[in-house]
Amino acid sequence: MTDLLWTLRWLRKNPLFTAGVTAILALGIGANTAIFSIVDAVLIRRLPYTAADRLVRIQAVSARNPTIGITAQEYFPWRLRTDLFEKTVPFVKDILTVTGGGEPDQVAVLRASADLLPLLGARAQLGRALVESDDGANVAVISDRLWRRRFRGDPGVVGRSLTLSDEIFLVVGVMPPQFDFPESTIEVWVPLRLAPTATARVQVAARLKQGRTPLQAQSAMESIARQMEKDDPQKNAGLKIEVLPWRDTLQRQYELTLIFVLIAVGLVLLIACADAGGLLLSRAVQRQKEMAIRASLGAGFWRVVRQLLTESLTIAALGSIAGLAAAHFILKYLTSRIAALPIVLPHLQRVALDGRVLIFTVALCLLIACLCTIAPVVMLRRTDFQSVLRGGGASDRTGSRRLFSFLIAAEAAFAFLLLAGSGLTIRSLIRLQQADHGFKPDHVLTMRVPVGSLTQPRPSKYDNRTRQIAYYHELMQRLERIPGIGAIAVVNNLPLSGVNTTTVSKGFDGETVLNSTRTISPQYFAAMGIPMLAGRTFTDADHETAPRVAIINEFLSRQLFHGRDPIGHTLPGEGAQTRTEIVGVVRDSAQMSYDQPAKAEIYLPYTQYIFGAFMSTVVVRTAGDPLSVAGILQKEIWTIDPNQPILKIETMDDVVADSIWRPRFSAWVFSVLGLLALLLTATGIYAVISYTTTLRVREVGIRMALGANPGDIVTLVLRGAFVPLGLGLAVGAVAALAASRALSSILYESRGSDPGAYAGAAAVMIAIAALAAIRPAWKAAGLDPMTALRLG
Repeated sequence: MTDLLWTLRWLRKNPLFTAGVTAILALGIGANTAIFSIVDAVLIRRLPYTAADRLVRIQAVSARNPTIGITAQEYFPWRLRTDLFEKTVPFVKDILTVTGGGEPDQVAVLRASADLLPLLGARAQLGRALVESDDGANVAVISDRLWRRRFRGDPGVVGRSLTLSDEIFLVVGVMPPQFDFPESTIEVWVPLRLAPTATARVQVAARLKQGRTPLQAQSAMESIARQMEKDDPQKNAGLKIEVLPWRDTLQRQYELTLIFVLIAVGLVLLIACADAGGLLLSRAVQRQKEMAIRASLGAGFWRVVRQLLTESLTIAALGSIAGLAAAHFILKYLTSRIAALPIVLPHLQRVALDGRVLIFTVALCLLIACLCTIAPVVMLRRTDFQSVLRGGGASDRTGSRRLFSFLIAAEAAFAFLLLAGSGLTIRSLIRLQQADHGFKPDHVLTMRVPVGSLTQPRPSKYDNRTRQIAYYHELMQRLERIPGIGAIAVVNNLPLSGVNTTTVSKGFDGETVLNSTRTISPQYFAAMGIPMLAGRTFTDADHETAPRVAIINEFLSRQLFHGRDPIGHTLPGEGAQTRTEIVGVVRDSAQMSYDQPAKAEIYLPYTQYIFGAFMSTVVVRTAGDPLSVAGILQKEIWTIDPNQPILKIETMDDVVADSIWRPRFSAWVFSVLGLLALLLTATGIYAVISYTTTLRVREVGIRMALGANPGDIVTLVLRGAFVPLGLGLAVGAVAALAASRALSSILYESRGSDPGAYAGAAAVMIAIAALAAIRPAWKAAGLDPMTALRLG
């Protein structure tokens, strides 16, 4: 208590020192606390479900059907395996149209067995959750988000009706904001009607029986898959059933990105600790006489260490308190940025500065106190207190300068890692933005106009292909008359939208071929700016009763025809009744993702093959600003069908930008942290050089008295900064090379050892160090020799 009271009095008498160290630590602690809150909610914290450690996902793939899921025929034979599972629950994700009570909209719906929510132990915040007796009933539980958006947060929503794809459901409950099973996009939960003969593919959530492990269940399911393949080898060829812990279903790209961000912000904290350690070390050097007097009065080494540790702990506590306040604002800003990204980051609603985060911050405070005490304690161990008392001043100044040099080197190494990471991600992003995606995204407007759900069209108006074709034909006829429209088309799945339709066919050699397939209208290639390489595009003559035709991309042309002209040939593996003639070849273009190479792609006229109408997107090439015609397009579409939802109105440039969210986000995070690291490093170098220069005043005076000119003194001081800086940069470069393979996983056509990024980071570090050190150097060079000798 005496040590603490002494520390508080000293800090109160030195407000600039206290404020400076507190602000430095607050930046590091606040950033780390905010990032840890997100990582904890997404990756670490226990899932908020009953017996979450035994919750698993069961899915199947086969050679015949590469789509992940399980058919009813595959599910029903083992759903009652009570030796493996306590309960199994099938579910399927759907997208349904919401009408009535506002503009038509679409919502993500989970059709699930009614005992799903009881299995998870989930409770509604209003009304009730689904129960087993709801199977087959038209009841719905809605999310807190939909409740507030569609029903204005009306507490009387329970008992009201909700029209989903022309089917009326009774709202029986509202789930709490934190509930996001199986992902945060789901806004409605309705009972799943699953017959044993159904062909739709479902996913399955299950709770393992007590004492069973996922590996045991996986082994048992593999035996079931082999038996099913044996019973029906044609249908179940290569069938594989997987049992995965629910926690492991998080996509690895999110996990890697968050881990890299956590490591990066940890480097910022280490730089802050080096800064604080340097300031505390300078104070310890000034207090050598005080420590010598304490030792002469009987204080042992560990008694003095306790005093130093108390001071560091007090300062770290002040920094932690300020850091928690900073974390609140940083976290609020970060969550808003992440929520705006075109991704589904799980459990983002659970992010908060709660007790777990407080424990993390306390642990961080103790760690910082220890780190900040290391340098003063090392200096204390090397100090000869008798010499200090005899000389009346500080001793072992050379040893102190070495410790200061070590701190400069450590800061430089950590900052270099961040700057190199920033340079790599920025260069990767620039390279990605300049990449040729195979189409021209400028002056293109897109909007989704779905006429059904994932599983079926809207039953009252678009329940067959003829009606769907007629609707899109009328739609394009109306829209192409709008002034400023250059070309207009409809496509089932927009490139880089994250959704793809895959068809399975047989190659000429009999091998199974997976093709990315798009159904399009005739002007699609003109609207998207995809060049034709051979043949022709589709025309109105390619109607429903005309001979079937297709256009392929150059990748598939090379794969199937090996340089021969494919025009006039038929797609392989098709019989006489389904003969499809190839009439054109187009350039390869981006499909599912920016970072995946082109694959086989087939384009089919929507008038002959219309599927995936639930995702149909209108693509419009305009002469001016694409968004300027968005309102007119909406009005024309609602003139045809007032219940037509119009979703994701955005330019193609925005679609491309959304598809590269991860490199954009990584570049932004590393750039912000890199700038923060530069600021802290510059502050640390300035403080250290300023103080070490005062320690060398006598040496400076002697050198000047012996004939040294101001340039020599500037060189002497700058050498004290640049030698440890160079060592730090070398260590940082070695560490960056060691981590380069892991960093390459988030880069586009870049290596983690890009020399340009490393050289740029080193140049920036040298420039910042020069700016930070030049003022103390010129100040030392301007001293009068006699004054310097007297001060020394």
